[in-house]
Amino acid sequence: MILPKFDNIILMGQLKQWQDRIDKERKTHPLKYLFWETTRRCNLDCKHCGSDCGSDRDSASECELSTEEIKGAFRSIAEDLDPKNIMIAVTGGEPLLRKDLFEVMGYASDLGFKWGMVTNGTLVDEETVKKCKEAGMNTVTVSIDGLKDSHDHLRGRKGSFEKAVNALKLFKDGKFEVVQATTCVSQYNINELPDLYELFKDLNIDEWRILTINPIGRAKEDPKLFLKPAQLRSVLNFIKERRKFKGLKTTFEEEGFLGPEFEGKVRDGFYFCPAGINIASILADGSIGSCPNLSREYIQGNIRNDRFKEVWDNGFKKMRNLEWKKKGMCAKCAWWSFCRGNSLHLWDFDSERPVVCHIHSLERSSP
Repeated sequence: MILPKFDNIILMGQLKQWQDRIDKERKTHPLKYLFWETTRRCNLDCKHCGSDCGSDRDSASECELSTEEIKGAFRSIAEDLDPKNIMIAVTGGEPLLRKDLFEVMGYASDLGFKWGMVTNGTLVDEETVKKCKEAGMNTVTVSIDGLKDSHDHLRGRKGSFEKAVNALKLFKDGKFEVVQATTCVSQYNINELPDLYELFKDLNIDEWRILTINPIGRAKEDPKLFLKPAQLRSVLNFIKERRKFKGLKTTFEEEGFLGPEFEGKVRDGFYFCPAGINIASILADGSIGSCPNLSREYIQGNIRNDRFKEVWDNGFKKMRNLEWKKKGMCAKCAWWSFCRGNSLHLWDFDSERPVVCHIHSLERSSP
């Protein structure tokens, strides 16, 4: 394969070593992260929700796993795999809407799992923090998508910004291992990144994770949610500069291979899509998948009928060998061996190409 010419020979070597390591993981698929989509219900109606959750999803609770069903799933996984090597990421919807959340996660913690939660912060008070602590929560991420007006607009609820900021303060006072904020950057809030940086630095949180928004779920309805190529470059440059300073760790958590200009400079490690390789998920209805953002085409089983380890060992073949994506624009791309067609949840089966290509966007905005 002929690669594009660039001067950073060291980076090229690092990329090759990284890819060799990932290729080994594709074969051994050690489970490191398990998402539990607790519910499809949410108390907000975010414009950019990739899962299309919301306050009108009350009927979704009818198909949710019962307390005993999800406990049983965690128990079987702990019997078959070493729970000390697996981090459970609790997501939603809004996880705090599940009345049995702390009972379930306290049980998972007793089994040996570490766990963290992603929340919109609006339901967090001192009692919530106390219960999180008692249930053994290790890490927490609060979503804050801009300053007050932008955040409240994107989240569909006035007052949600103040509640999210207060949640960060309460979690920080709770002395958890890691307290993070995550921001989905769009045309609505891109100019607020410097002020958000100062806010999070003043709050003394551990990490700020920045993501872009892609045309999946409800986000497809508003084109202003998506960055233009020059704006993507601007965000990456912002992160690259902030990572030069000590203090607030700032990370680009988005999927997508970024090429030699930004790989190794805006996040720890280099890009790869871990779906089905070291990440799996249990969805609200018990479906076993990889990343919660993937379409139903990638579902491998259901914990109501299948033992998780058998599915993990014998399924996920499509995620672990991505040669089927090597077609069209991806087949011609010199970066194929590192990118592998971008993240799975961005693959469009109809057009047989990724709906977002970060390399192309950056090339279009190259100075």
